Amino acid sequence: MHERHRRLRPRTNDAPGSAQGTAATGTLGVTLAMVLCACHGGDPNRGGECAGGIVPGDLVITEIFANPAGTDKGQEWFEIYNAREVAVDVSGLVLRSAKDDGGSPKEHVVTALTIEGKSWAVVGGVIEDPAIRPDHVDYGYGDDLGDLRNTAGSLAVLCGGNPIDEVLYDGASDATSRGFDGGRSPDASGNDDLTLWCDATTMFSADIVGTPGARNDVCVGSGVPTTCVQDGSERDVVAPGLGDLVLSEFHADPSAVGDDDGEWFEIYVGKTVDLNGVSFGKVAGEPLGTINGSECISITAGSYVVLARGDDPATNGGLESPLGLFDFSLGTSTGSLFLGYGDDVLDEIAWTGSDPGAASSLDPDFVTAAGNDDPTHFCAAITPYGAGDLGTPGAANDAQCEIAPPEGQCWDGTAFVDVIAPGVGDLVITEFSANPSAVDDTAGEWIEITATAPVHLNGLELGRDGAVATTIDTADCILAGVGDALVIAREIDPLVNGGLSTAVASFDFSLVNSDGNLFIGYAGAVLDEITWPSSTAGAATALDPSFLDPADNDDPANWCTASTPYGDGDLGSPGETNPACGTVNPGTCNDGGTDRTAVPPTAGQLVITEFMPDPSAVSDANGEWFEVLVLADVDLNGVELGTEVGNPDTTLPVGGDCIAVTAGTRVVFARSDDMATNGGLPAVAGTFGFGLANGGGALVVGYGGEALDVVTWSGSTPGAASSLDPDLENPTDNDDQGSFCAATAVYGDGDRGTPGAIGDDCGGGGSGMCNDGGNMRAIVMAGPGDLVISEVMANPAAVADANGEYFELAVLANIDLNGLELSTTDDGVATTLQQTLASPNCLSVAAGSRALFVRDATMATNGGLPDGGLVFGFGLVNSNDGLAVGVAGTIIDAVTWATVPSGASRNLDEGALDAAANDLDANWCAASSSYGAGDHGTPMATNDACG
Repeated sequence: MHERHRRLRPRTNDAPGSAQGTAATGTLGVTLAMVLCACHGGDPNRGGECAGGIVPGDLVITEIFANPAGTDKGQEWFEIYNAREVAVDVSGLVLRSAKDDGGSPKEHVVTALTIEGKSWAVVGGVIEDPAIRPDHVDYGYGDDLGDLRNTAGSLAVLCGGNPIDEVLYDGASDATSRGFDGGRSPDASGNDDLTLWCDATTMFSADIVGTPGARNDVCVGSGVPTTCVQDGSERDVVAPGLGDLVLSEFHADPSAVGDDDGEWFEIYVGKTVDLNGVSFGKVAGEPLGTINGSECISITAGSYVVLARGDDPATNGGLESPLGLFDFSLGTSTGSLFLGYGDDVLDEIAWTGSDPGAASSLDPDFVTAAGNDDPTHFCAAITPYGAGDLGTPGAANDAQCEIAPPEGQCWDGTAFVDVIAPGVGDLVITEFSANPSAVDDTAGEWIEITATAPVHLNGLELGRDGAVATTIDTADCILAGVGDALVIAREIDPLVNGGLSTAVASFDFSLVNSDGNLFIGYAGAVLDEITWPSSTAGAATALDPSFLDPADNDDPANWCTASTPYGDGDLGSPGETNPACGTVNPGTCNDGGTDRTAVPPTAGQLVITEFMPDPSAVSDANGEWFEVLVLADVDLNGVELGTEVGNPDTTLPVGGDCIAVTAGTRVVFARSDDMATNGGLPAVAGTFGFGLANGGGALVVGYGGEALDVVTWSGSTPGAASSLDPDLENPTDNDDQGSFCAATAVYGDGDRGTPGAIGDDCGGGGSGMCNDGGNMRAIVMAGPGDLVISEVMANPAAVADANGEYFELAVLANIDLNGLELSTTDDGVATTLQQTLASPNCLSVAAGSRALFVRDATMATNGGLPDGGLVFGFGLVNSNDGLAVGVAGTIIDAVTWATVPSGASRNLDEGALDAAANDLDANWCAASSSYGAGDHGTPMATNDACG
């Protein structure tokens, strides 16, 4: 005896091919609370009277098993899907089978069946008796429909004589069901299209290939899927669009194994999408394979996936877990590949050769659907994998290809751009070394050129006696920003050129020691030309910076002999602003009525021991001061004071009275020498006109353009000077901000400090405690994963590098920056500690914020960076460099770069904010948002998306 109402539990949505997913069948239940009774009343044998509720589209015929192995009787079935969200009682529903023209119909009225929402029910040609009915059949219609037609026929479900759904079907293979495309949501209109039906591929049992009661297999060639299953639930497919997928590597000629086993190709996924339905082949529009599956094949942006000839690492050359397989040859001498989605071609490449044993790898600078169109952007891979062939399957490419730029263009680190040609007045020869002593002339000669406008040096011509001897011809852009001093040398290598580390290009003619001349030009036009009667052995000849003009540098009187040591000991300021002529060489001063030679200080003889950036008793402009400890008997005449190395703001008088000081003296320099207005300072040795930044800054004391001592700070205490621990009074230990502490002794009008006297003992400096709003607490040190380097501006164009450079850290935890170590890397290998953040106050940052580090904290001169940046005192190199942050000698995060954009920061995609993802070049790009004076970047803001 049958139940009056049978209710079916929802079917599993596991992927086809999983026996666990496709073989699962519904179990019986009698839950009536949510059942929507759609058809009832009347004698069910009278012809399917329904009270209402079921309308066309509610029920969908999705799978037909009309051709079982052996006899058809008792084995045929078809599947009905309930498209509603809730269960529906289909008692009284009419099942109809007929010829494909509708002739010879046979019908059965369902006596008792309920289908859960968004679930399938299977009805079969068996007696409706649970003891007889197979497990995969939910309801038996007995012999009422006869045998379903094997070659072509029609099926329908009706209610009250009205069709709810009807389909035509054609023949299927033996023992195989015919199903509506499992990549689409069951649809009573969509299933009218026979091209969206296909033979099942899932082996349900020994006698059935099909998916009764579960999502159907995806039909290849039936168009793109519209839905897929994720975590057991159906959702819309996230389809790839143009530019989202890039063919980034292919291996057409393996050596470790045969071509039929070891060929593969790689796809870079630039946006998080589903690959369900992506087709591939050799000729666009003629797919030879498709990535299929009812489960969502979701790939995260920045990933690389591989399709291969085989999936066994033992035979395919060592490839691990390719995403899919293909069965066509790639071609070693000529070939092509394409990716498609529906009627769209997403990407295609072609080649005319390949390297035995090495994959063809797309240069990582050109991983776009446009960048891979040029075959010259592919080159032989260099990294071994698996059984010994070369390639990076499933990972970012590392082979930098030798790519010649198009005529009139250069590579700026992200793309080929038009060369910015210099005009007359844009470039000025500012220094040259014609007679080095540390090395031979052929190795050590060099020229410095300073830009007065943003230009490229690519294509620049150099020569003597009116003849061009060298033209700078390089693929990489050599950008000179306003004020940048760029060096061109006989030899690039610092190990052989006398320790010159700043050369951007080389020349191959000699600079004569006497009666020499030199010109620079572009496209046959002379931009600047100089002459010289003689040169000094071991010293460069430098132009006074006040004569930065192609006409003014014609006068030899505007030049002088350099006195600042560099590299291996020769004198000059290559790549830096020249010191003013007349303030470099020691002169004479008047000592009590007698003129004598001044005794200038040298390295190690001046130490900055105290500074007051934020007085409270008087204004900053009146009360700022700093103290210098003098460790030898010297004269301070010509001593330079400022906030940037090589660019002094104040120079003490060169001549006049000798400013003599004896060893052990502490001299004070202040904004004002009037005790009535400067907060009650003792006598000052000199005044300065620049400000000391409260939130973070730098202070330089130098002579002749050479820094004798430099200190930096990341914060200050209102009303208290920062005082160097007396045990650490030397130019090395005061580089560490942890060697300073807030002064406690009161002076003058009530501020705290010891101007002109020995300072307070800091008690060990960095004791692990900091001042948090007046309360001392333990410093919360950063640890692994707490900080991620998220942006680097190494090459600003709107202002000079020394003003506009910055970098940003994404803060992922509530920490203090006290004790954070800032380091640079050389060629991505050697790490050099440059600076340690220290402050008596807690440098607290909150999770989710961005910490900004700047070379210059003043918006008016740093290109318009936001306030609040911490100051760092070292430069960021534009190429083959890197940056690291850490604590107590342990690196927390590090990044490296081969090149950087000009006028734009190197910007990490927001989806890659962790210390592993930012190691991948593919996750970085040039910033597009503009800030401040016009450069591009997002300092202290959400980064621009890459790709």
